[in-house]
Amino acid sequence: MPKAPKTALIGVGPVSQSWVAKLPGLRHNLGPVKSASLRIASRLVNSIKSGVPVDSFEALRKSEIILIAVPDDQFPAWLQQLLECGVDWIGTSFIICSKTLDSASLEPLRACGASTASLDEMEAYEGKRYLFEGEKLALHRLRRLVEEEGTARLVQIYAGKRQVYEAGLTFAAGMTFPMIAAAVDTMRAAGLHAKVAEGVVETAVIGALRAYLRAGRRGWSGPIAHADRDELRKQYRSLFEVDPGLAEMYMKIALDYLVEAMPGPKRPPRVT
Repeated sequence: MPKAPKTALIGVGPVSQSWVAKLPGLRHNLGPVKSASLRIASRLVNSIKSGVPVDSFEALRKSEIILIAVPDDQFPAWLQQLLECGVDWIGTSFIICSKTLDSASLEPLRACGASTASLDEMEAYEGKRYLFEGEKLALHRLRRLVEEEGTARLVQIYAGKRQVYEAGLTFAAGMTFPMIAAAVDTMRAAGLHAKVAEGVVETAVIGALRAYLRAGRRGWSGPIAHADRDELRKQYRSLFEVDPGLAEMYMKIALDYLVEAMPGPKRPPRVT
């Protein structure tokens, strides 16, 4: 792999305790560090144990990559400074390090000739995977930095699709969580001790995940997958007798999935 690119950092806040400071390849390749003041930049450099504090944007110009790690509410002010500082940013790659902002937030810099991207740590991988979204030049440069040591990789998604990725996480965790809780409550309504109910649900959820990973949608089984309305009706009626609230949740989810499982034309999306 080619030599890692010269890298600069614009940092504000607890950057030294964040994943940005631990980014593979950063300490060996970090040059200028800009912050709210030269004193704060010096403290940041001392905490990271790398880089050179600077007090001007001009000092960042020779860097191929400029990482921006600032609180989201302060980002617009920093962006305005970058646009008004008089530096020619053509050919520079700006990377916004954020859980909420993507490369679209850097569009004014892109219009000035810079390449833009966003980067975030994928927490489940403990510093071994980083989510990348943005332009190819920025990807090429950042890959040389992050993957140089061979300990981490960039995971790329389509440019501008960060919120689609976040929606996937909501499906995987945010929506699954209340369903798991409902499953445990239903098991307890059947008479299982809480710990036993949790164990049964854990086994079922892991089994479903493994079935999907092995066979995709073909691994889907059970009364909903088989459109077994008689079995679903029996389960609904029994559950309604002990907990009408859980029963209504059960029926709503079951009906939604039954429509999706039915052959033929799908229903049109709901308009809100």
